[in-house]
Amino acid sequence: MYHALHSEFLSHASLLLRLLSRLESNSFLTIHKKQVIGHRLITCFFISLQGYKNILKMKRLTIILTILLMLDFTSAYGWGSKGHDVVAAIAEQHLTPKAKKQISKLLDGKSIVYYSSWMDNIQNSPYWENGYNKTKTWHYANVDKGLTYQTMPKNPDGDVVNGLEMITKEMTENYDNLTDSVKVDYIKMIVHMVGDLHCPMHAGRLSDRGGNGTKVMWFRQETNLHSVWDSKMIESARTWSYSEWVENLDRTSRKYKKEIMSGTYEEWFMKTVEEASKLYDYVESTGEVVPMLSYQFVYDFTPLLEEQLLNAGYRLAYVLNTIFK
Repeated sequence: MYHALHSEFLSHASLLLRLLSRLESNSFLTIHKKQVIGHRLITCFFISLQGYKNILKMKRLTIILTILLMLDFTSAYGWGSKGHDVVAAIAEQHLTPKAKKQISKLLDGKSIVYYSSWMDNIQNSPYWENGYNKTKTWHYANVDKGLTYQTMPKNPDGDVVNGLEMITKEMTENYDNLTDSVKVDYIKMIVHMVGDLHCPMHAGRLSDRGGNGTKVMWFRQETNLHSVWDSKMIESARTWSYSEWVENLDRTSRKYKKEIMSGTYEEWFMKTVEEASKLYDYVESTGEVVPMLSYQFVYDFTPLLEEQLLNAGYRLAYVLNTIFK
């Protein structure tokens, strides 16, 4: 009896994980909708368990491991919330006193770290339905192999580069005519979008939907290149909290900071496109239909992860300091 129940439980759990994996790789659904559907699938799974009279006799380890695998699905945000927190926290340490004071006043005393994932979290909220759905495509820009941001056909709904350019122009040239609520939203958007600008798969190819169409195995779990770089890399590279990331990364020279802070959104983005190309080259070089990525990938690309987070933080500080100079 136990073995029959145990086998049926694992069968149901395996099906659930396959469904969650397919849901995670769907690029046509918003993060919020994925979470809603995912939570409903998990709920249905546990309801189905109610019919097993001896469910409590199952090994605790099996149940715990299955639940942990389920929870991994719900953590896929852009850089991941931790990555966006790292970028915002680094930036906050390099704000001028004037910028820090004005931003704190507008944000009612809250840190920019508090709002680092705001743009992900507003989807399907009143904000989203009242006009912010137009920003759905402002988290990324796609550039196919051999093309540049200028030569690649533009998304008619906008992208992370021209979205940042528009917001920054409004905040620098039309600041006095903006309401405080608009200023607040623009700050939140800049904080998030500068982070996305430096995430390699947010500068991926249109041909595979920014890595969503490039299937890989991540430590034996089926996923895609976009998901790996969005959230799985930062969780696998280090076991640090976001504050520990900041403490260990933000140790560069003034010269480095000055060099990194120069440039335009488009120039910064094209550098991210170059880094994305390296990831595609790595995957293609394996010669495997579905490449297996694990410890070697983490080892090889952790320096890139750290560099992109650090540069994003410094550049975010530069943008905010320029607006509030």
